[in-house]
Formats: sequence, structure tokens, C-alpha cells
Amino acid sequence: MKKIFILTITLATLLFTGCEDYMDITPKGKVIPQTVAHFNELMSNRNMFLLGPANMFQLSDDIVMYDDELNRLFTRVIETENTYLFKDHIYLSVDMSDPDWEGLYKQIYVSNVVLDNIDNAEGNDEDLRIRIKGEALAQRAQAFFWLVNLYAKHYDSNTSTTDLGVPMPVKADVNAVLTRATVQEVYTLIETDLLEAEKVLPTNPEYNYRPSKQGVQGLLAKMYLFMGKFAKALEYADKSLSEYSFLYDYKTYDFHPFMPKFMGPDQWPRMAKDDLEAVWGRVSGGFMPYTVAVYMSDELKSLYDEGDRRYYFSVQDMSMFGPNMHGPSILPLALRHRSGIHTAELYLIRAECNARLENATAAINDLNTLREKRFNEGAFVPYETDKTSDEALDLVLKERRVELFLDGQRLFDLKRLNKEPQFAKTITRTFKGQTYTIEPDDENYVLAIPKKVINLNPKMEQNPRAGRN
Repeated sequence: MKKIFILTITLATLLFTGCEDYMDITPKGKVIPQTVAHFNELMSNRNMFLLGPANMFQLSDDIVMYDDELNRLFTRVIETENTYLFKDHIYLSVDMSDPDWEGLYKQIYVSNVVLDNIDNAEGNDEDLRIRIKGEALAQRAQAFFWLVNLYAKHYDSNTSTTDLGVPMPVKADVNAVLTRATVQEVYTLIETDLLEAEKVLPTNPEYNYRPSKQGVQGLLAKMYLFMGKFAKALEYADKSLSEYSFLYDYKTYDFHPFMPKFMGPDQWPRMAKDDLEAVWGRVSGGFMPYTVAVYMSDELKSLYDEGDRRYYFSVQDMSMFGPNMHGPSILPLALRHRSGIHTAELYLIRAECNARLENATAAINDLNTLREKRFNEGAFVPYETDKTSDEALDLVLKERRVELFLDGQRLFDLKRLNKEPQFAKTITRTFKGQTYTIEPDDENYVLAIPKKVINLNPKMEQNPRAGRN
């Protein structure tokens, strides 16, 4: 086990510094596993595969920050400000690492090591061999899904074959010099990997951070939603929820009595691995993105109905670092900042697809199933089912904001909904006496390729920037 542990750490701690390839990786030692059991150890690396992206949290109309309180942040002050104001670059120096870019490409590299070698690995456990291959395909697909949605334009069937996506390594060759694939090419690989993984993975994982058939079906539902393929998204959301559909009942939880709110709810699961709504669990790679000095926007507050415990569990009058200066600040709970696949989001995906496919009653029924678990005792009032499809869709999008708040999903919803004129939105920020306006077609909805990567490979094409420095 010690040998495997060292092997896992060797591959998992590849740093993106100094190599002349597009990803900027320098391996600390090229140790290749030999057996199926070795590869299982690689795919068991919870510290690597549990982590999702973090840069999208401040890129949202759901939050407000104030310049007189920014200095209360104890980490990433400049980067947080740059993100909040949709500036051209989050990381200003060519020496600075982008944890999202690097972390996701590390997952892809390790997955590629497995895929390159698993077929010829020593060992007689063929069921394990097949499962590990399926896990590697699934983990690679999820990493590419986040990368293409952070660093490229939202999928558009009219332009996806020419829109620049992200570099797309499919072999574990750190010396390969690759250019950016198109958005369509990246989505095609994601779809191919997931469909292949779905065939071989078990229905339920041993641990929720490892992919399963149900988790892969959930990501397929999300991918097809982002692609605007609503019938396919509905099909896969149905498949996933038919296997497992648990929802927490928020009215059965409350904060620790006689203790500050920031201590969290009593008996609430403290570890992401214990999140029972997680079909394929991931959490933000950032350290407590809303620890202090970040507030819920008035617009978002207005969307919560009376007695909605999602609001109750999301704000606090005082953080662990002292009283707030601008009212209730955001409370980061143990299971928030989730970036994997969860049952609540699958209900919302299915509801949105039904609304868009003219089945308003089914959409409202899913919303009511979710909402019934989120209100104070006696406060839940179900939505009436006599809605038009447009009315049902409006309610779905409202519920996405209140349910998925704190999960970083709003950036991606803004990107995709801005393509629909009836939902396109202009965001205005006022900060340090200056007003910033983010139009629906703002170029900075797409994150910049890290300066460090561009510096190492000048042929890498940068995303257009809005000139907001």
C-alpha cells in the first residue's frame, strides 16, 4: 500500500510549471503503475477527484461585495476583486497559477495514464479492470466539461464547430504541444466518454466521489441541457432519478442551540462524502469562497418565499470573524459549494426540460416535490399545476437560483440564458466609486486562459477580453 500511496502522490502532485507543453506540466517522476490494483489506487485519490472549480463563484448576479469590507478577506483579496468585477484576468502575473485550470488538467492527466495502460495491466480481476476504465473515462469527461464551460463560449450549435474550446489531450504525454480544440470537439469527446462509461459502471458507487452509472447519467443530463438538447436531457435525468432520488428534508434540521449560526446546523453531515443528495460528489476547490464580506443580492433575496429554509440556512448576522457591516452575510454550510451531480439539480433539469417541451404539469410536479422538502413546517404552498409552459419555465429558473445558490452554477446559467433574448440580462456593479456594466454578450463571461500558459506557449490563442483592467 505504501508503494501505491507514493505512486498516487507522485502523479497527483504534478505541477504545471516549467514544461514547454500547452498545459505547463513538469512531472516529478515518471512512475507508471503495473497492475489493475495500482490503477484502482490512482482512481481512488479522493483529494484529487473530489475537487471541482472555484473561479466562478463571484461571477454572478446573486452576490454583492463592498469595497469597505474587502480587507476582511484573509486570502485571495486581489483575485476576488478581479473576479467580482469581471476583469480581464483573475491572475495578473505570468508566475501565478490558476487552480481551476491546473487541478482539472491534473485529473485529465491521471485519467489518461489509466486509459493508456489499463488494458495491458497485470491482474486477473477483469470486472475491476472494466470499472476502472469506466471511471477514468467519466472523470476525464467531467473535467473537460468544467474546463470548456469556464474557458470557452457557451455551446451554440450554430458556432460550436468554430468557437475555440480548450486543449484536449487524450494521451498522458506531457510533452505534447496541443492547440485549442473547438467547443464541438470537446463536447463530442465528453459525450463519447460518458456514453462508454455508462455501459460499464455500477449503478451505485462505493463512495459518492467515484463515478457510477447514475452519476454519469446525471452529467449527461446536464451536458444535454447545456447543449439545448432538452429531450435527451430529460431522458437522462429520468434515468438517474429512477435509480436514486433522495432529498433532504430541511425542516428536520436546525442550527446548534445556544451557539452562533456559523457553527452550522445540528446533525448536518459534516463531510462531502456523507452528502446523501450527491449522486456524483464534488466540492469547490476553493477555500470557503463566501467566508466573510460577501452578501446576497436584493434581487435574489426577493425570490425566496416566506418560510423557505434555503434562505434561513444561507445567511448569518455575524461570521466567525466578527459582525457584518452590511447586514446578513452569506453562510457557507458544510455541503454547499457542490460542483458534482446532485438529486436536487436533477429534479430541476427534468423540470426545465419538461417546461421547454410543453409539459408544464410535469415540470410543476417536480418543483413541488423539491420545494416540499425545503420549507418550514406548515409554510409550504405548492405551485398550482395550471401553468403555461412559459410560466412553468419562469418558475423553474427561479427555483434554480434559490436551490443552486452557493454551488457556483449561476455563471453557467447566465451564459446559456443570455443567448435567449427574453432571459438576457445586464449586470451592474458599483465598487470603489466606479460603475461596471456587464452586458449579456460581455467577453469576460469566458475566463481568460492563464497568463502562465500563454507565456509558455505563445501560440496558444487567448480569449478576447473586454478591456476591463
